[in-house]
Amino acid sequence: MAEHDANTTDDTAELAFTRLTPPSKPADTDPSAPPPPAIIFLHGAESCPLEFSRVTPFLEDGYDIFLVDLPAHSRSKHIPFSFDNTIRGLVQLITTHVRPPQGQPAAAHVVGLSLGGFIALEFARMHTDLVLSVWCTGCAPFTGYRLWFMQHPRLLSGAVTLASKLATEKIFWATLGGDVQPIPGLREEVQKNQNMSTLKPVYNELAAITNDNLAAIPGTVRVAIIAGGKLDNVPDTKTAGQVLKKANPQSCAFVVRNAIHWWSLQFPELFAKGIRAWIEGNEMPKEYEPL
Repeated sequence: MAEHDANTTDDTAELAFTRLTPPSKPADTDPSAPPPPAIIFLHGAESCPLEFSRVTPFLEDGYDIFLVDLPAHSRSKHIPFSFDNTIRGLVQLITTHVRPPQGQPAAAHVVGLSLGGFIALEFARMHTDLVLSVWCTGCAPFTGYRLWFMQHPRLLSGAVTLASKLATEKIFWATLGGDVQPIPGLREEVQKNQNMSTLKPVYNELAAITNDNLAAIPGTVRVAIIAGGKLDNVPDTKTAGQVLKKANPQSCAFVVRNAIHWWSLQFPELFAKGIRAWIEGNEMPKEYEPL
């Protein structure tokens, strides 16, 4: 495991990340052997890469994994949050650290949850050449009351910040819903990231994303967009999937009926199985119901 911290305090800093490389094999000594495919994981707002800590053990055998700290969060907290800063950092990460097959440009599969999913979609729209596929969840463009809250970022970020200060450890995990076992250190990182200076620009950016953004993703990228059936907006996810499918018929929307929004914590093995199936072009697990 290798860790890379953001090294400056402005918007030109490199994103912090943790890298998990697969175990070495005899073929790795052959310089002509292709390197393992890269997967970049992008976490949700307020969170950090710990939300994927129970997912990655199911993928470490065959992938070069990059767990990114988004701007204004955890080890990348000194980088101001914006989609532009995030996408600039992802370009730098891929072109600098991802090992491409011989004679090919660097590119990666991108996995995102919530905020990370929105960023994955925008990254695919703006830098298609760097993206092999997208698997994202909890990131259908907002409508209705969800959009209203995003359009009032001061109100929403203030409420989230206050709730963070009042919630005990037990309350924090109980509010996630589902049978979620606590991950040491995650709640502490979330509390550090739950502040108005971090969340207001996040909500501003999210309110601006519409299905027009998704429609502009070139058809060369396969996108899986998933809803957790218990807390995500399933109809909006279905609509997003229809928009994506117009550009690439292989793109698809799914719902995992019993999943909460933060279901990397709830069903980590199922989460990982879906990622692997999508990346490798195999049939998705039966729990992934097409929309």
